[in-house]
Amino acid sequence: MVSDLPFPPQRKPKKRDQVCCILLSKESIIDFKGYECISSSSLRSSDICLFVSKPQKQSCSKMAEAIRPEIWKPPRLVAGTGDIYQTSISESHEREENSLNGKIGNQLDYRNVVSKTNKLGSNVFRSIEWTADGTSLVAITEDNFIRTFIAPPDLLTSFAPHHLLPYSITPTPTTPFTTSLYPFFTLSDPSTTQLLTSTHSQPIHLRNLLYPHITASYPLIHPTTEKYLTPHSLLWTTTGTHFLAGTDSQIHLFDVTRYNSGPLETFTTGKKRKSNKSNPKIRVPTFFSSSTIQSSSDLDNANTRSIISALSLHQQTNTLAAGTFSRRVLLYSSPYQDGVLTNVVNLNSTKTHSQFKNFPGSIRGNGITNISFTENGNHLVVAERRSNVVFIYDLRYPAEVWSVLVGRNAGTNQKLGVSYCSSYGTGDKRVSGVVVAGGIDGIVRIWNPFEGCKGEEEEEGYLKPEEKFVAARDPVTAVAVHPCGEVLATSSGQRKSVNLQDETESEFDSGSEDEKEDEEGGEKREAEEEVGGSVKLSDDGVWDNGVRVWAL
Repeated sequence: MVSDLPFPPQRKPKKRDQVCCILLSKESIIDFKGYECISSSSLRSSDICLFVSKPQKQSCSKMAEAIRPEIWKPPRLVAGTGDIYQTSISESHEREENSLNGKIGNQLDYRNVVSKTNKLGSNVFRSIEWTADGTSLVAITEDNFIRTFIAPPDLLTSFAPHHLLPYSITPTPTTPFTTSLYPFFTLSDPSTTQLLTSTHSQPIHLRNLLYPHITASYPLIHPTTEKYLTPHSLLWTTTGTHFLAGTDSQIHLFDVTRYNSGPLETFTTGKKRKSNKSNPKIRVPTFFSSSTIQSSSDLDNANTRSIISALSLHQQTNTLAAGTFSRRVLLYSSPYQDGVLTNVVNLNSTKTHSQFKNFPGSIRGNGITNISFTENGNHLVVAERRSNVVFIYDLRYPAEVWSVLVGRNAGTNQKLGVSYCSSYGTGDKRVSGVVVAGGIDGIVRIWNPFEGCKGEEEEEGYLKPEEKFVAARDPVTAVAVHPCGEVLATSSGQRKSVNLQDETESEFDSGSEDEKEDEEGGEKREAEEEVGGSVKLSDDGVWDNGVRVWAL
């Protein structure tokens, strides 16, 4: 294989020689006369290896781009918030006000609206989401504000990256537990620029993102204690006339036109266990079709008492999926009053663990945070907190895992978003059915589970990321793909304090010291990988809070 080299094998290669060798084998190439082999994984291609001298390793990417440009073309940074929020909350407010010349889209003196006790903390971007019309980005930040960024019209044609500034800033009493954008959001129609928010000890609020006021309130009160119930998940129905709220073992259905009114219906996912076993039906929850009970294990799965942490609705079949912190997904035939429980996906199943007993590491997470249907409704993408994998289930055979996406690197209590997009990429590179997720190492990873790259022989059944790029120097808290599939937005940040700015400790992580050391070691190993992107990994303690937009 080395006979095609442009210098004779008997002559010792000089330092200035740079040689490319097209290989048919996927095996790694050993050092050749003092030259270092760059592995194929570094180039994101299995059939190319570069022989370069050790001092010239940094020029590897330029050489690869000259050889096969389609391989080394990571997403291009087209917009970002810069360093405005890469500091404490109080300092970021001053920077933001100076950048906006003291004015913002809704003319709000936001610094005096909400008193934030943790003004010295890091202004973390908790989430980012595209609106339905693809014109705007909505971000939730640590300082109890919802910021709306409007994408520039020349986003993809400008030579230099745009500097993003918020068009409007909406205050909330506390940091929202969850939000849900109106499914027919249109920037040119202010009546549709609505957002549902759930905050602690408050009603569910419908807010207009272009104006600093509450459009409507929907109280959700416990009938006995008269305390406000705080939803951990919110979801609009496909018609936009109703919405669902998930609380502890309950799903509530609201009519959006009934202002200041409670839910139309409340469905209980599980009743409390009674010591009296004479009446076993007491464990059967409402909103459940008893005809589907086949065994006692099905009964146990059906009786799910846990916080409803994630909701998803299939657009065509109207099937509702409700994920819980107890690692179960409840599937209902409809989100309305006629809906019945049709199946349960149990991530605690012994079949799941026996199926992947040889997995190099734990696959058990700490509660479901994201669920998404595929286009045809046959598969369900499930992601958990404190988990390095993403599960995909075939709903026709829900007892077993259909596929496991490995390498996520999200072993933290901080919520890191996972997105499923039906279309991803541009031109000939466009693919369908892609899963995109961020990690604690600031790297965004992309899987194509239906045409993915399988693992090694001992890892059969696992799918490794096909692509990855560096998006931030802090954990990537959310990844949002534009509806057109050609643009990707990321948000990043990590809880820190001013006196701990030079350290990498996160308040989100409540693990032991040994676990933290293991995670730090994993981050360092990931930082040594050759990946694309416009952000450099560093350990300088910089607070990388912000939003970035990438052209695919």
